[in-house]
Amino acid sequence: MSIQNVAPKQTQTLAHAPKPTQTLAHAPKPDQTLARRGEPVFVYLAASAPPAVRIAAGNFCRDLEAVCSCRALITTEPARAAILIGIRGEDAALDRLAGDISALFDEEGEPRWEGYLQRLLPDGRLIITGNGRRGVIFGIYDLSRRFGVSPWYYFADVPIRRREAVTLPQGYFKADWPSVQYRGIFLNDEEELNAWVKLHTKDGTIGPQTYRRIFELILRLKGNYIWPAMHVNAFNEDPENGSLAEEMGVVVGTSHCDMLLRSNQHEFDPWVEKKGYRGLLYDYSLEENRPRLKEYWRESVEQNASYEVCYTLGMRGIHDSGFRTRAIDEDASLSEAEKLTARVRLLEKVIFDQREIIRSVLGDARPEPLQVFIPYKEVLPLYDAGLRLPEEVTVMWTNDNYGHIRRYPSEEERRRKGGNALYFHSSYWAPAPLSYLFINSIPLAQTGCELRKAYENGIRKIWVDNVGALKPLEQDMEYFLQCGWDAARP
Repeated sequence: MSIQNVAPKQTQTLAHAPKPTQTLAHAPKPDQTLARRGEPVFVYLAASAPPAVRIAAGNFCRDLEAVCSCRALITTEPARAAILIGIRGEDAALDRLAGDISALFDEEGEPRWEGYLQRLLPDGRLIITGNGRRGVIFGIYDLSRRFGVSPWYYFADVPIRRREAVTLPQGYFKADWPSVQYRGIFLNDEEELNAWVKLHTKDGTIGPQTYRRIFELILRLKGNYIWPAMHVNAFNEDPENGSLAEEMGVVVGTSHCDMLLRSNQHEFDPWVEKKGYRGLLYDYSLEENRPRLKEYWRESVEQNASYEVCYTLGMRGIHDSGFRTRAIDEDASLSEAEKLTARVRLLEKVIFDQREIIRSVLGDARPEPLQVFIPYKEVLPLYDAGLRLPEEVTVMWTNDNYGHIRRYPSEEERRRKGGNALYFHSSYWAPAPLSYLFINSIPLAQTGCELRKAYENGIRKIWVDNVGALKPLEQDMEYFLQCGWDAARP
């Protein structure tokens, strides 16, 4: 799919309503019942379905049971099922039943990224299929929401709408797909969430038990991407975190200051102590540091090598500080202009070496993973001074922290193979009185206007929103992710 040239979406829902003048003899057929109170309903899923789809299908069964008190059961026998779920092209039995699936392809015949299709068959059974595991997942959760289960049933205690039966109109058909390829959130300044977690989970900090709920929430809101918590712990500390994200189908990345999935604030010093590397600084300008820093990054890539992830490239200081370059700063033979040039060349060297680590760990046979460079704050002047980036790397632009996108890619930048991305804030920490952490002071109308301009200016690869500790920014989070899904709509 060419994410840079997405045609306006045409979500299709066909349910032929009767004309006002119709007589009873020509009345439409009644809605098709899929599940009814107290009765069993079988949901087909192939035994070979990936874990992410199996988890979503299991949640869908629980959703049906919660809505109408039926008994929803997974079956591997298509003939028994009232609802059939599967990935397009990976389930021959489902493909034979699905009928016309042309809506899942664009004008060039390429599969629409994460597109899904729902169709009520003439025999009254429902098909849910899609492109890849997340396409199917979004088709599943879209129906859950239609039937009465809000994505916020857990984190905002939204009541489930109860009914006697779950029905769809005769002829029902819907196809949909996202505008922006990767759509997600950043858990940042998350101490309040961590305090809640300590009271309500066994993990003792934001960990697998909490992330399972957060990943489900993101997927129910048709997102697929996260920058995990970074202030209270390190995502890599518990290997189950990354394994769970892969199992559920969520892509994990890290923010502008955490490279190659390392959470420096909580990982670097403990790693140095464990290794016994006395005096090691997070500074690539000191050549004696480079082998050990590459070892630090390599171990993270090795830990996440089998997962669908996003690697942030480049370098800043530990946590959210500037690029540390002592060897350049203390070189009295260099002018200020020469020091700037030296920092630019050094950052290029960092990125080259990081990409070599990724290649050497993953091998040439595997597709190149998603990689992003974020010219934010102190790194932006280095980018503007002529930093050369590989074409495959996505450039992530930012807003000014107060609701206005700082700049848009040029025509040349829009042509980059890696595309362009956006880091936005619905929550922001700054010295008083500039912070807005608990209540977002940016109107949604302003956010929507800026996101529309971002899309129109070619920022379509990744959108990630800083939602702080998650609550009480439910409205902001949902709106952002919905804009990312629907940005191509007229």
